[in-house]
Amino acid sequence: MASNVWIDALSEFVKRQSLSSEDPRVGSARDNATTTSGLKVGTSPTNSASFSTFFMTLVPIAIYAVICVAIFVLLRRKHPRAYSPRAFLSSLDEHDRSPELPNGWFNWFKPFYQTPDTVALNHSSLDAFLFLRYLKILCVITVVGMLITWPILIPIHALGGGGGKQLDKLTFANVKHVQWLYVHAIISWVYFGFILYIVSRECVYFISLRQAYILSPLYSHRLSSRTVLFTCVPQRILDERKLRRVFGDSVKNVWIPQDTEDLDQLVKERDQTATRLEKAEIELIKKANIAYNKAAKHGHPDIPLKEPQSKKIGYDSPKGTGFTVTETSKRSSLSSPPLSPMSPTSIQSPRTPRDFVRVDGTPISKASFGVDGPSFDLNGSIAGQWIPYSDRPVHRPIANYGRRVDTIKWTRDRLKKLAPEIGKLRSKYRKGKGKHIPAVFIEFHTQVDAQSAYQTLAHHRANHMRPEITGVHPDGIYWASLCMPWWERIMRRFLIQAFIAVLVVFFSLPAALVGIISNVKFLTGKVAFLKWIDKLPTVVLGLISGLLPAVALAMLMAIVPMILRACARQAGVATQAKIELFCQSAYFVFQIVQVFLITTITSAASGVIVDVIKDPLSARELLSTSLPKASNFYISYFILQGLAMSATRLVHLRSVIRYYVLGNVGPNPRFRTAKYHRLRKVHWGAIYPVFTNMAVIAISYSLIAPIVLGVAALGLFLIYSSYRWNLLYVYSSEHDTRGLHYPRALNQTLTGVYLAEICLLGLFGVEGAYGPLVMTFGLIIFTALIHISLNDALGPLIYNLPRTVAAEEMLRLAGNNPIDASNLQDKHDTDQDHDAELQQDLGYDSDFDPSDPSAQVSHGVQSSRGIKDVEGVDGAVKLSATTATSFLKKRYTDSPVPGIVSRLDFWSHWISPDPTIKPNFFLKFLHPEIFQDYHILRQQLPEDLPEFVYEESILKDAFSPTSMRKRSPRLWIPRDPAGVSRQEVAHSSKVIEMTDVDAWLNEKGGVDVDYVGETSRWVMRDWERTKF
Repeated sequence: MASNVWIDALSEFVKRQSLSSEDPRVGSARDNATTTSGLKVGTSPTNSASFSTFFMTLVPIAIYAVICVAIFVLLRRKHPRAYSPRAFLSSLDEHDRSPELPNGWFNWFKPFYQTPDTVALNHSSLDAFLFLRYLKILCVITVVGMLITWPILIPIHALGGGGGKQLDKLTFANVKHVQWLYVHAIISWVYFGFILYIVSRECVYFISLRQAYILSPLYSHRLSSRTVLFTCVPQRILDERKLRRVFGDSVKNVWIPQDTEDLDQLVKERDQTATRLEKAEIELIKKANIAYNKAAKHGHPDIPLKEPQSKKIGYDSPKGTGFTVTETSKRSSLSSPPLSPMSPTSIQSPRTPRDFVRVDGTPISKASFGVDGPSFDLNGSIAGQWIPYSDRPVHRPIANYGRRVDTIKWTRDRLKKLAPEIGKLRSKYRKGKGKHIPAVFIEFHTQVDAQSAYQTLAHHRANHMRPEITGVHPDGIYWASLCMPWWERIMRRFLIQAFIAVLVVFFSLPAALVGIISNVKFLTGKVAFLKWIDKLPTVVLGLISGLLPAVALAMLMAIVPMILRACARQAGVATQAKIELFCQSAYFVFQIVQVFLITTITSAASGVIVDVIKDPLSARELLSTSLPKASNFYISYFILQGLAMSATRLVHLRSVIRYYVLGNVGPNPRFRTAKYHRLRKVHWGAIYPVFTNMAVIAISYSLIAPIVLGVAALGLFLIYSSYRWNLLYVYSSEHDTRGLHYPRALNQTLTGVYLAEICLLGLFGVEGAYGPLVMTFGLIIFTALIHISLNDALGPLIYNLPRTVAAEEMLRLAGNNPIDASNLQDKHDTDQDHDAELQQDLGYDSDFDPSDPSAQVSHGVQSSRGIKDVEGVDGAVKLSATTATSFLKKRYTDSPVPGIVSRLDFWSHWISPDPTIKPNFFLKFLHPEIFQDYHILRQQLPEDLPEFVYEESILKDAFSPTSMRKRSPRLWIPRDPAGVSRQEVAHSSKVIEMTDVDAWLNEKGGVDVDYVGETSRWVMRDWERTKF
């Protein structure tokens, strides 16, 4: 997050320098105001927005973008850990790695763009794939908007007769002929109708894709796919036997979490103590080897004259990651004491002991270790042969009343005491003797059973035993939220919503305070005690007015998603996935209000405030002229987002510094390896709203200033390209919401349609164009009806799994043809039907059998002059209608009309296409429910995936609090020539697992680590690598 702050600050600084203007108002479009700073104050007028100003904005940002891309191209080949870690990291499974690209200067470009986005779906996550698709959909919306509006509206605006100049001439404000506004109303129906169809179509596509993804082996075999989290469960039901009675035999496992606060404290202390021991061991090894090397320099009988080969054969890690990796000729077993670091080829030291002194002058005991060095089971400390006891690591624990203790001995003793205490508490909680949390995790035998339970009303009281979510990962649970009762959740939710509303409305106040700093000259002129600032050097003044506000504003904006996530936790949101969804909704409101509405309104108002004060009656005409011109600000905004920010996302300078400049800094091999294998996480709740807001802005100005669509299309395409690289080769896919951000973003995109229609409604009213006003009002009603109908029809399908697709997946797995499975036909149905016919009773199915002579009743001979078999008026009417229909059908069939209609019929193919034919692009676009149905999208997902196998030791605590399943860390210290590490491993392994394999002290006393060796995987516990 800190890196994002500095990146945003740099971009803001570039923006301020490149968009320097005399107009201090918020993006004011009046008289050449194109500044992107929404925080300057003042009233000095400037000129109209011009093409020269547009290029002055574009050129410096373009230069910055070219520099960033050049850095990316130059560094990509030599530093793949920063630019393509997903292609080779050993911590990733084979099916999670992205395909490697050529390592040349430019030969990677074509394969990269030929790589389909489905690679992100199969190798990363559904969220990553759908985010790329969302950016592509936004590109389609803006490009189609250009094709619709530019040929018609730009000439109308240019010839509107409003007297506008340059860019202002291309806006709605330049049209003074009221009759011409009918064109805007008609195009609004066409363009906004297209957007409504795109959103509807994408929702249908998402539903089919999500169902295919959830039922694929990639997801359906996971434990989380069969597990449902229920919250607000009454205490009297928190019993495994009672829960099995509620859900029947479909229940496989039940986890009832308990309040483990005392265990949490012990586990936390154990981890801290283990880390302290590891740090002390490394410190001891380094101190002993400093003394060892000094003794070796002056000659010592127990040190070989030839330098030991502590560093074996070295080679570069895959793709030149820049980290030195070793390959030892003989690897030591992790479970046994390490081999001696002394080389067997070293010249044996003399057998005659001599007196030597330590660093502090005290004598070293006479000893002769020989060619193999000291034995790890030597009585006494090997480190004590080289350093005095007073140099051993010490600390002052509070538990010992602040008295100094030997760190290594104290931590070993403490770990030895903590282990049985932790085990005792865990045994207690596994027996269910703790305080139960009002929540339960239930694993079902099949995913279908889990979905049935998720869609079932489990309890007869409101807000009790609510099915919270399926597919929850144990590491994605916020346990504090599970402890809240239902009434507390409701109260917290209302309070948090009120807080967010206040935050959204009043956040402009601290932002405005930051912005005041940017206008230093205005402040020093108005505030007397600040006049000393004018005496500062010009460079300092430039930093204060340029860089300082940019950094402050970037930091201020960066903390908003953090605040919203904290609000979600306080509101009782229980999982990381739902916290991100909460953040997406709240942050989108923040973006709309702060970044769009307030900026637009203040931009338009600031340009006419003086004129309105002079003549209040002219406010209507002035605002109708100024509001469209505010779009000039967003031209700069899209240039900044599309060029500067996209290029910044490609550079990854922070990663280059972290892994190649500071990569070998730090003595702890375990922490360094974890840092090397850790991928950057993606927080979708903070990413989606930014680009959804860009779409809203582009749609809102699509008919008022169509030029915005072109700049937005270019910017969104560049954003798509940069995110495509990062999602395929850089970013992590650890946490996944199974695509739920996508339909929410699509619905939020329709906000732009509503705002555009409302804005047009107001502008038509101001101009007195009542015909277009009525048309637009009807469009608003039409949009609302479509939106409501869409949510009602598709809402349940977005979150739930239908039983029909589950049955279809079972037929596919049974070996049936995908087409037959989509029709729920089994290949054994024919045989079963034949057997059923043979066993069917063909008797008369009625209480009265007319074939039985004994059941005949005679009423004598009856005569009638009416029509045979017709009884009553209803029968006569029905007979007449049937006769007339048959007569008309026969006459119609015999006429030439059917032949003419069949020759002219071109619409049936487009309205009701044959699903068995191969569709063209337009047919596939118009009918995603047919040609992108479940059985078609299911084929895009891989089948040959490894099966998930869960060990019993992991399953028993899978959905228990973290302290119940977190095992003691495995410690990793470097091997050293003096042999200290061997003894320390042997002694410490009695209380905690430790090794010195694949890490060693180099000639300069630093620590080198094999980042891709077996030890790097050994230090990570099994449950940490398990995919739940």
